[in-house]
Amino acid sequence: ERDGMIGNIYSMGLALQALGATGRFYAPREWDCAQAFSVVYSHEYRQPMAIAQVLPALVGTSYLEAAGLDCAASAGTSPSLQLSPSPEPATTGVHRAPITVHYSIVNKLQGRHFNYTTSVQVP
Repeated sequence: ERDGMIGNIYSMGLALQALGATGRFYAPREWDCAQAFSVVYSHEYRQPMAIAQVLPALVGTSYLEAAGLDCAASAGTSPSLQLSPSPEPATTGVHRAPITVHYSIVNKLQGRHFNYTTSVQVP
């Protein structure tokens, strides 16, 4: 719409994640993926939250798929980006509560209004 910009530069990462993740479930719509990513590539991100939102889209995934990644099996990581091994946290006697994330999509702007909510639980 605006030379590849979806929303603003801070919501761009989440928009790209959503478009990538929902492409499997909805009929494809015409949008210029290359133009949208060129906006991301040309912007110098300074806000950590905006960076965290755009990184999954840059590697072709979303927050929802992050739990299934096998980072140890990834051989394509640059040596400068590899993390040093860290010790496993002690689990004896420690009860870890699952993390629940609630997502809501609300449309009150145009067309038929809707409100969808889903929850994702991570052990």
